[in-house]
Amino acid sequence: MFMKPLWNYAFLSAVFLLAACTQYSDGGLVGDYQSSSLCPASGCADATASENYLSLTSNTSSVNITTNSSGVSNPVTIGGDCYASLYPSNSITGSVVIQTSNAPVTASILSNSAATTTPTCHNGRWEVSIDTRNIPAGNVYTVKLQLIAYDAAGASHVNTASAVKTVTLRK
Repeated sequence: MFMKPLWNYAFLSAVFLLAACTQYSDGGLVGDYQSSSLCPASGCADATASENYLSLTSNTSSVNITTNSSGVSNPVTIGGDCYASLYPSNSITGSVVIQTSNAPVTASILSNSAATTTPTCHNGRWEVSIDTRNIPAGNVYTVKLQLIAYDAAGASHVNTASAVKTVTLRK
């Protein structure tokens, strides 16, 4: 009486093990199977630059401007991830405005790289420094940054949906 249920369990276990083998299995361990590529001989990646893929992101959404011991405003540094698609060059432009009136404020937006003063997307990262010395205290400001990519002919390409980053500054 005890042997019959044990035999049923052994039989069911064997059936499940055999059912796990499919036409794609080579009988090896799970994960050993390597399918042939479904890509054409030229490859799967589209090697065409596209403004649809331009992006500029950052976890920073708001920054309080601080002053040093002499009372001079410290520069603000903002950075994050970016993608300039397959364009040969790019730059990051920026502007600072008073949030309530949209009036522009003079503030230099520079690269933190020693190689250039123009901010760029480089190796998937970007970082800018905003000179806040001329920004008057007592207001809230909006910094708008935009990634602009340039093709081989020098024509600019933008994506106003994913390649723009705004940050709030408080002084």
